[in-house]
Amino acid sequence: MIRAEFPDISVSKLRYLEAEGLISPDRQQPSGYRRFSERDVERLLYVLRAQRDRYLPLKVIREELEAIDRGEDPVTVQEAPPAEQAQPEPRPGPSRNGQPAQPGKLLTRRQVLQESALGEASFIHLERLRLVAPRHGSQLYGREAVAVATAAKRLANYGMDLRQLKVIQQAAIAEAALVEQVLEPFRRRNGAPADTVADVYRVVLQAHAALLHGQING
Repeated sequence: MIRAEFPDISVSKLRYLEAEGLISPDRQQPSGYRRFSERDVERLLYVLRAQRDRYLPLKVIREELEAIDRGEDPVTVQEAPPAEQAQPEPRPGPSRNGQPAQPGKLLTRRQVLQESALGEASFIHLERLRLVAPRHGSQLYGREAVAVATAAKRLANYGMDLRQLKVIQQAAIAEAALVEQVLEPFRRRNGAPADTVADVYRVVLQAHAALLHGQING
């Protein structure tokens, strides 16, 4: 019934929504299996459609469901822009944390999944590991989310557990701290020029690639 509209739905996604308290199928069966009533299916469809069509976070969806359970109409939430009207990112330049903003468009969750070809359950896993997240103050993702999701899918094909991407994330955090240290003198003066910020990041990435190559082939 669900796959007719959501062909990528998985058991892990259902378990996740149940753990988050959004659905509560009957589990008092002798076999231990969960049994979904028509009301459970309708509730599940409401959650999935709110994510797909309105890009709502689970917290807001939960509040809407609670309002429905009380017999109230859920408060209308402003929808995120449709895919064809995704918000443009700022022009390249230093961001608040010093990292150069990348040109392009911010993407909806559905667009990230489509471009990366990563499954919904795996993407949820990345979010729970805090490896991908929407941009601050929105429900839209930067291009880096597509890159991480694509890498996760390709590395999973080689048998890498998604949790092992935390090692790469820790390396990125350490490198970002190093860049911040290098740029601090510029900021104390008149601020770091955008081309300087971009060049420092470029050099650090080149050094990272060279050192990784040396470790693998040394």
